[in-house]
Amino acid sequence: MKKTMLPIGALIAGAALSCLIIAGCNKTDTVSNPDEGSAGERAPSSEFTVATANGFAAGTTGGTTPITVTTAAAFRTAAESSTSQLITVSGNLNLGSSQVNVKSNKTIIGANSSSGIIGCLRLSGVSNVIIQNLNITNPSGAGTGDGIEISGSTRVFVHKCTFTDCSDGECDIVRASDNVTVSWCRFRYASQSSHKYVNLIGNGDDATGDRGKLHVTMHHNWYDAGCVERMPRVRFGQVHCYNNYYAASGSNYCIGVGNESQIKVENCYFQNQARAWANYSSSSAQGRINWNSGNVFSGTSIPTWAPNSSVFTPPYSYSMNTGSTVPSTVSGGAGNR
Repeated sequence: MKKTMLPIGALIAGAALSCLIIAGCNKTDTVSNPDEGSAGERAPSSEFTVATANGFAAGTTGGTTPITVTTAAAFRTAAESSTSQLITVSGNLNLGSSQVNVKSNKTIIGANSSSGIIGCLRLSGVSNVIIQNLNITNPSGAGTGDGIEISGSTRVFVHKCTFTDCSDGECDIVRASDNVTVSWCRFRYASQSSHKYVNLIGNGDDATGDRGKLHVTMHHNWYDAGCVERMPRVRFGQVHCYNNYYAASGSNYCIGVGNESQIKVENCYFQNQARAWANYSSSSAQGRINWNSGNVFSGTSIPTWAPNSSVFTPPYSYSMNTGSTVPSTVSGGAGNR
């Protein structure tokens, strides 16, 4: 396994990333790998380039047949079809009160930084999906109430999305989902007054079917104003968190260590957080957390309740920014821009 610390402006997210990303930007001034195939080509009518999946989601290619949608009805038809689709979302589409059930072999990408959806994208029992460069909000609790719910699905890559005010979770990963990466996303709550919980990984202490699943990478994510808990909250899963920026003042905790979880935390930046991680394990199923010396705890204490334990070794190559550069790098690049 290769782990290399890189300065700002270096190649981010390891060997799987095919674009030269400056502070996380992936617009069309990036340099693309000419051999990466349809999943790495420029989406029609989009100023963005589809990124190559990395981390646990490496190998996810998404859809191929291009289509641009400008209405919620057209988007629903395309996303719920059985065809392999590269769907470019033009505009900010209100999906109504029912969720869109995204099918396998889809890439969904915004046409520009103003593109997004209002409502819930649910991935249930599907595989090979990329969701990128969208503004996602679900304040009315449509569908499951999440912005994105990944349920019983595998090979899912969520990249450079901005999540705001989703009434349940902003991006939840549950029910034995596996091989998921969430990267370069911005999470925030602007006007929601309660349940400002961000990323739930594993939805119940009794969900023992999650054992051996829930392999998730979360890197270069910005937990911004209003985030209170679950950044992420993990049960059973093996979750790799690196280069995340924890900047939500007034949060209860950042990372929740739940039953039988293994969490690896590297080169993250905790800024004025009450608790960098909190224990939500039962005594008979204690989760484990491992952290390296590259994390920065600014105005934040390292929790003393947990030993620095042995956990899994990520089965992929990845490159990290130094912890001290995370605030500028991540806040300058995360989200739909």
